[in-house]
Amino acid sequence: MYIPFVLSAHTLHIYYYNVNERTHFMQMNLQMTQYFRDSIAAKLSIDFKKSSYEIVSFEDIGIGQILEESYQNFFKGANNYSGDKIEIVIVPKTIKTIFEGQERVNNNIKDLSGIFFIPALLDGSGRLFPPEVKTPWIPREYLFPLIDESLAVGSLEIFDDFMSAHIHEFKNCPDWASYFELCKGMYEQITGCEITEPIVGSIELEDKIYLFKDDTIIATRNILALYDDLIKGNYKKSKLYLNFIKQEFSVLEPLIKNSIEESPKHVGQMGGEYGLSPSQRECLIHFNHMEEGDILAVNGPPGTGKTTLLQTLVANLYVKRALNKEKAPVIVASSTNNQAVTNIIESFGNIKKKWTRNNLENRWVEGVNSFAVYFPSASKATEATIKGFHHTNPKGENFFEEVESDENIQKSQEKFIKECSTYFDTPILSLKDCEEKIWHRLNGIKNDSNTIFKNFNDFFAMNHNEKSIDMFIEDIKKEIEDGKENLQKLQARVKEWQEEYKKIPFYYRWLKFLPNFKHKVQNRISAFINLEEAFLDDSMGIEEIISNYSSVIKNVRNSIHEKEELSKKVKDIKINIQQVIDHLVNLNVLKTEDFDIFSVKNIDDLNGLLDTSLRYLSFWLAVHYYECRWLTAKKLTAKQRGKNFQNVLTLFYDNLSMITPCYVMTFYQLPKLLLAYDEGQQKYLYNKIDLLIVDEAGQVTPEIAACSFSLAKQAVVVGDVHQIEPVWNIHRKLDISLAKTAEVIKVKDEFDNLTTLGLNTSESSVMKVACKSCKFEKFEERGLFLSEHRRCYDEIIDYCNKLVYKGHLEPKRGLGANDKDSKLSEQSIPHFGHYQIDSIQSNKRAGSRYNEVEAREIANWISENFDNLKAMYPKINHKNILGIITPFKQQVSEIKKALPEHIKKLVDVGTVHTFQGGERQVIIMSTVYGKNDGCYFIDASKSLLNVAVSRSKDSFLVFGEINCLSSSETAPSGLLRNMVTQFNMVKIS
Repeated sequence: MYIPFVLSAHTLHIYYYNVNERTHFMQMNLQMTQYFRDSIAAKLSIDFKKSSYEIVSFEDIGIGQILEESYQNFFKGANNYSGDKIEIVIVPKTIKTIFEGQERVNNNIKDLSGIFFIPALLDGSGRLFPPEVKTPWIPREYLFPLIDESLAVGSLEIFDDFMSAHIHEFKNCPDWASYFELCKGMYEQITGCEITEPIVGSIELEDKIYLFKDDTIIATRNILALYDDLIKGNYKKSKLYLNFIKQEFSVLEPLIKNSIEESPKHVGQMGGEYGLSPSQRECLIHFNHMEEGDILAVNGPPGTGKTTLLQTLVANLYVKRALNKEKAPVIVASSTNNQAVTNIIESFGNIKKKWTRNNLENRWVEGVNSFAVYFPSASKATEATIKGFHHTNPKGENFFEEVESDENIQKSQEKFIKECSTYFDTPILSLKDCEEKIWHRLNGIKNDSNTIFKNFNDFFAMNHNEKSIDMFIEDIKKEIEDGKENLQKLQARVKEWQEEYKKIPFYYRWLKFLPNFKHKVQNRISAFINLEEAFLDDSMGIEEIISNYSSVIKNVRNSIHEKEELSKKVKDIKINIQQVIDHLVNLNVLKTEDFDIFSVKNIDDLNGLLDTSLRYLSFWLAVHYYECRWLTAKKLTAKQRGKNFQNVLTLFYDNLSMITPCYVMTFYQLPKLLLAYDEGQQKYLYNKIDLLIVDEAGQVTPEIAACSFSLAKQAVVVGDVHQIEPVWNIHRKLDISLAKTAEVIKVKDEFDNLTTLGLNTSESSVMKVACKSCKFEKFEERGLFLSEHRRCYDEIIDYCNKLVYKGHLEPKRGLGANDKDSKLSEQSIPHFGHYQIDSIQSNKRAGSRYNEVEAREIANWISENFDNLKAMYPKINHKNILGIITPFKQQVSEIKKALPEHIKKLVDVGTVHTFQGGERQVIIMSTVYGKNDGCYFIDASKSLLNVAVSRSKDSFLVFGEINCLSSSETAPSGLLRNMVTQFNMVKIS
């Protein structure tokens, strides 16, 4: 019998509400994806100041033939060839800069802003050809809808309609004439003006046509392609991407405390020299609790050990997978600039060895000397080779094809068996036996570690005063001895009482019911009570006195027994731990002096000791375990190499991860890494990356990185919002327009909320978005915080601590003034000081300030002191001793010009951006401004001085006019003025 299923109105309401809510969020996610994609596309422009160009005539462009003198330089060192041609961009329409007197009229437009771009190919004889892939464009910042409508030259809707209707024609243009005619038609339809007209709307245009070699827009091609795929609906595949783009703050959860229960989750450490700091360990603990889709934001001020943390995260995941006999993890570390990326590469290739007694810390395969592999752009591949980096690409060229060559595999197999036999001090005949033996040892170390944790867990539960095991045993032994001595005294005292009571005349005792005799007995008892016998009084008889003493003796006896039991337990714990140590020593894994386990007093001591011993050991065993698996793994065939079929890419990354667990690349390269070809079409391998690490995240704009989050399962984002900000190529008004067009916001006022979340593209960073998405906060700010600073002397970092870090940094190096090894004071060089150079006013050239007198005085000081500085630092590369920072590029040129040639090669001079991520023993800052100039640029952002000061390890010296700095301590320069003059001020001129 059919029974109809009927939903109540209330149930239907909930059902439709949930469906509508899901639909709403899906729509929001799609809109956010479109907004990020549009922001990338809106940046498709050329910076005339940063790129070299040639000026050509409209007639030459029209006929498709360029004169030789206008293009010959483009072919020198060109790497953007397409066959026998190079890629170029023609800019036929550029906004004219108009002046009235000395003032610009169109202040809202930067100098030389192109509004129409035509990509093309150019051959060696100057002939122009249609491009193979690209199409012409008008930058989004000049198309309606716009907040500043005076900048619009046309409508985005008309642009989209034109491209939709003519895209096939663009892709199939047979010759230059038809292509250029199509480009002209595009411009004229969108702007409503003929291409030869000198005005569009109210904007006056240049009469020149600019020619650029196309080194600019290639970078974002991979990012745009990934966004296009996400927009098809694939954004729903990634929890991590959805977490990144969601328009709300993650719900905060309590911080996870460091405890003995958390410690076993830390199984691998890449460096064996030092243990983790408390804040580094806090980050690792929270990392170990991450689930798919989670983002962990780590605020890492300079000198707080970001590199060590990243190495630890990689090592821990690597060892964890090895213990479980799983595939090696795919870990990608990325940023936007190559300096940040190569810093990671260098750190993963310079792991300092801890032991010399065996071959464990050597690679047992040929051709591998780092734990990171670089995926550079084609233009950076040669540089990577010169620097000795392992580098490859999704085609498996260079490093991968070299190590996976038949010859290298054969040599590596022979080497591995030999090295493995040497380490285990026994003949091993096959790779299979090697793998089993290494894993058994690795797992044994894990079991030994667990035994240590279990025993220390029991010990810590008894060790309330944080004593070492030996001290605990010694102290409790003394307590037992003292207890026994006390027991003997109590028993002797009982006898004394019995003897004393007998001395009282017997008739006193018989007649004590009479008041007079009772008083006499009480007087005798009272006189015999000692101060410590507070449990007695003169009204007691001998039986009651002995009874009270019996209770006291019983308690003392019980206490002795409890302490003896406690002592036995701790001794058993020590025996258990000692057995583990003896086992490890017998295996020649450790030496007793490496493992001062019985000095451990608390969980921090224990973790620090294990970091530099068993966890470090486990990492190297995992390295050799995966090396062995790599040698026996299925390899790509000759036909498969260079292909991007899904099964080929999967095998490629599975193999590569075993020998180099960390892939390093910029976000411009990352999307191409996981673009596969499958079933007749291209597809992205979403969620393939097990861990995405973003370094220097404070310099990465959200839209550049967001799409790559879809390729990973979880992310750790490390950065510092108080370092140099990203270069935002989109201004706020255009950003609002893009957000409205994508319907991320409905009205202009909603943009402030987008800014608060960090999801806007004109003034935010990946670090800010990651903090929004992170479930934890420290010091009332979202994200965790690395707090122990070890780079700078305290005098130096104290400035940064006051300027931006609210006192949360913990200086660990100490005062330079107290460092007896520092020789700076012998040369009258302060650790934090100012050298006065009298200056009334600076000068300007090409829009940038310079101060010739200041530059000359700095050069003179360096000439006089550089030899002394070299003598102070005999073990340090001369190029790493001194650096000169200035806010202005023209001053960089002036200082370089003033420096003697032999010093110029050894001293880096640059703007703050040049030194971001670097360090020197001594930093000189040239302020440039005269006392009549003020110091607007220095005070415009706290990050400038924060970065500049924190580059110096031993001394930060301000050279310039002190009166250019603000008199207010609330301004960055005012705080600097106050602090440097406290320490030292020397007059130079």
